[in-house]
Amino acid sequence: MSLSLETKTALIFGAGAAEAGPGNGAAVAIRMAAQGALVYAVDKDMASARRTQQLAQEAGGRCEVIEADVCDEASIQRAVQLAQVNRGTIDILVNNVGAVMLGGPEDVSVEEWERSFTLNTRSAFLALKHVLPLMKRAGRGAIVQVSSVAGTRAGGTAFCAYSASKAAMNALGMSVAMQYAGHGIRCNNILLGMMDTALVRQQLAIAHPQGLDHLLATRNAICPTGAMGSPWDAADAAVYLASDAARYINGTDIYVDGGLHNQICPRGSA
Repeated sequence: MSLSLETKTALIFGAGAAEAGPGNGAAVAIRMAAQGALVYAVDKDMASARRTQQLAQEAGGRCEVIEADVCDEASIQRAVQLAQVNRGTIDILVNNVGAVMLGGPEDVSVEEWERSFTLNTRSAFLALKHVLPLMKRAGRGAIVQVSSVAGTRAGGTAFCAYSASKAAMNALGMSVAMQYAGHGIRCNNILLGMMDTALVRQQLAIAHPQGLDHLLATRNAICPTGAMGSPWDAADAAVYLASDAARYINGTDIYVDGGLHNQICPRGSA
């Protein structure tokens, strides 16, 4: 079984790395570059995209950076056009952009609800809209959508906009998988559980500056394995799904959560 991505071009949206370390998208870019793919790391923040580029190059891979705003269709279309110039197509698409809006229906504003769907669902739709014609013409393609267990299971913390938008993203992936399977195109969703990333730590530190260590310990304890996952766990799953080793895996939700989806999440477990 080979996980080599040699000769493949990968376009990864939301691939920037924070100063404190790579998140899920950056880890995917680094791993895919290390496996031989020509990676295009797309992010709105070019400084973060260049950090990913440097880490990918240090891992022995090729990585180019593209600036794009996933809320803007013209920006996404330009990113797709730039990524396909070198080899004439895009073999791998990774939709990784997302944001959490906390609160239930009474708390979330209409603007926050709409922004959640713009970032979590509309961005994936636009990327698919402009990449699928290239894959269809080439007769091949692997699409990996980085989603969340929150799209299929209700946790103990209210984030209705996030859960609903991720559920929509998952359904979008399944629809694409069925419609385009006959064209040699596969689409699968990765459903992440609790992940220990630099961004998560930063957000928790801002919200609870006096209790970060306690919160991290609580999140670790909630996970069946006793520890949160890392961005590299997400990256390894993405590499597998993008590779020819997964050539007969299509229209599937892959849980990368240590088994969290099999248990009822305690209150406050988001």
